[in-house]
Amino acid sequence: MATVNLPPEVQEFERLLSLPNSDPTGLAGFFSAGEIWVARAPARLDIMGGIADYSGANVCEGVLGHGMLMALQPRTDRTLRIRTMQMGKRNLPVETRIPLDYFTSGDGLAGYAAVKELFQANPLLSWGAYIGGSIFTLLKEEAVRMPYGFSMILLSAVPMNVGIGSSAAVEMGTLTCLDAYLGLKLDGQRLSRLGQMAENHVVGAPCGIMDQTAITCGREGKLTHILCRPGKVMGEVSIPEGTGFVGISSMVRHSVAGNPYGDTRIGAFMGKKIINSLREKKGKEPIGFLTELSPEEFRSNYEKELPETLLGSDFLARHKTHDDPVTVIQPDATYRVAGPTRHPIEENARVLAFMKHLLEASRGGEADLLAGGELMYAAHESYRANCNLSVEEVDFLVEAVRRRGPSKGLYGAKITGGGTGGTVAVFGKLEALGKEIPCIAEEYSRRIGVMPDIFEGTSPGAMEFGARRYRFGANGWEGVKA
Repeated sequence: MATVNLPPEVQEFERLLSLPNSDPTGLAGFFSAGEIWVARAPARLDIMGGIADYSGANVCEGVLGHGMLMALQPRTDRTLRIRTMQMGKRNLPVETRIPLDYFTSGDGLAGYAAVKELFQANPLLSWGAYIGGSIFTLLKEEAVRMPYGFSMILLSAVPMNVGIGSSAAVEMGTLTCLDAYLGLKLDGQRLSRLGQMAENHVVGAPCGIMDQTAITCGREGKLTHILCRPGKVMGEVSIPEGTGFVGISSMVRHSVAGNPYGDTRIGAFMGKKIINSLREKKGKEPIGFLTELSPEEFRSNYEKELPETLLGSDFLARHKTHDDPVTVIQPDATYRVAGPTRHPIEENARVLAFMKHLLEASRGGEADLLAGGELMYAAHESYRANCNLSVEEVDFLVEAVRRRGPSKGLYGAKITGGGTGGTVAVFGKLEALGKEIPCIAEEYSRRIGVMPDIFEGTSPGAMEFGARRYRFGANGWEGVKA
């Protein structure tokens, strides 16, 4: 039944679905003979932009060759039965059941806080918040009626918490699958926003909308230009012929729900509040996003007015609030302000320059490839110096790329996503990536004692892939484009 040009997760799902009932590793015992709906979302590689997304930056994102598959089949009861499975080496599936009534309160839906508490009450179920939270958000925001539950399979070809948008892929796989089954026909921008809301309000991670938009609206073989105000696809960026991008994992797990990321975000919103206070005194309109400022305007008018660090209680005494609905200032915590404010403003300019260099490089000449790579190194340095979001392991990988440099066909490297570990994005000639990245991985394995994951290739975004339906007939399960 498998079709060779389908993404690897879909091929594996079809293999598992075709196994006989007697094989306990298959899915015959999980699904009935009814119709199954399948959606698929890729992992993403943050080429440029990263944490500047929540400050309204332009970002440049790629889709990777592997991702997550979501399959669902309606049930006769009001229960979500969710099983998660990992592709690759033999491992045990994890399963839970969520009564839909847990999402209600009185005659209506519960609030976000109550559902967030529901998932956080059992730390063994933290992964379930991405799926259950996405379903709850869809019910809450789109007034969808769901009189029955679903049996759901999440089949993942990528590890979690390695900085390639795996959590967003789970959310978008869930939402695009439900969107197809329910016939809602929501556009990519709305689906991305629902995924971000699920992560902000149920999972409790103060992420921007970059990952959800890149995964939903990205296209195979292209980079996606997104303006995160709040999340609009501006167009596609061609990858210069003969070059490409690869991710190499530091094997240091990261989470955007962690303190370093959240504290950096708080510092940036503190900086915006202080800048708007200064603008008000001069009779100027407030800015909605830090990246409305150019680096030159920031340096000339505001940089010297920002403290390097600020105690939470001191900020609250002067400004009352930092106007960010998804983070909370702790009065006794000290926050970096100048660096986290400077980073997105300068990063926004770097992203625009980077995309311009890729465009020029597509017309021939190596100078623009070199310039683009230098911008990636500058972005990494800003993560490290302005935001304290790099770690030694990531710095080691970036420097391993820099040491080889253009003479070996490698142009640039940088930390990705929320930082504090995760994955390094590498830009270079295709031949060089194929030769040098395994060497870097081998060199790095001697440092950490394990071979790091390498993420490469490209595949359709969630909207580009769409959905598939599987029906059981005389010849077994057959899948067709929905």
